[in-house]
Amino acid sequence: MKKPIIDIVEDDEGIREVYEGAFESEYDVRMFECGRDFLRALSAEQPDLILLDIMLPDMDGYSILTAIREQNERVPVIIVSAKSDEISFVKGLNKGADDYMSKPFSVLELMARVRTNLRRANLYLSSAGDFTVDRNTYRIRFRDRDLGLTLKEYRLLDLLIGKAGVTVDRDTLFREVWGEDYIGETRTLDMHIATLREKIKAAGGGDCIVTVRGVGYRFEAS
Repeated sequence: MKKPIIDIVEDDEGIREVYEGAFESEYDVRMFECGRDFLRALSAEQPDLILLDIMLPDMDGYSILTAIREQNERVPVIIVSAKSDEISFVKGLNKGADDYMSKPFSVLELMARVRTNLRRANLYLSSAGDFTVDRNTYRIRFRDRDLGLTLKEYRLLDLLIGKAGVTVDRDTLFREVWGEDYIGETRTLDMHIATLREKIKAAGGGDCIVTVRGVGYRFEAS
């Protein structure tokens, strides 16, 4: 089973060693000494959780948090900082942090908070066959390959995967994906399905979306 990825942004070598000892057996830990390196890696691969220091050599941690939220609204971020005053705490939460711990910290408490935040985030994950739907980031992966879906494509495939094995009629698909008041070309649905099939095929998958003529579509996991 693939380990959850934890990105740690911390410039203190001693604290990084503490993190490594606490998390390396259970998680895939990626360490970053500065904000720029972290943000570059974040663009390439999204982690499952982030531990973020505020006082870094090249960037302010709050600016990093803002950049994180511009890319990913749901990934859990825990600030771990020597700044323990109430203003820093409130500022961190207002900018999108999910939790805040002050240094020095209890390793056991931090581990518990990491597990709690990951468990909460995983409520937004579901899977069928080789597909994983990540409602944290509005992405769907096939064998860990991001399909690169538009929002409408994502909603459509998410709906079909959520009802795997059941034929979903066209009216329901239009209503759930395009809304009650949609007025437009009825072939819009068919074109989106065609694009989904192409993207799944490009990722190495087969034709898992079955056409039920005159009714709608059905997702069948391989």
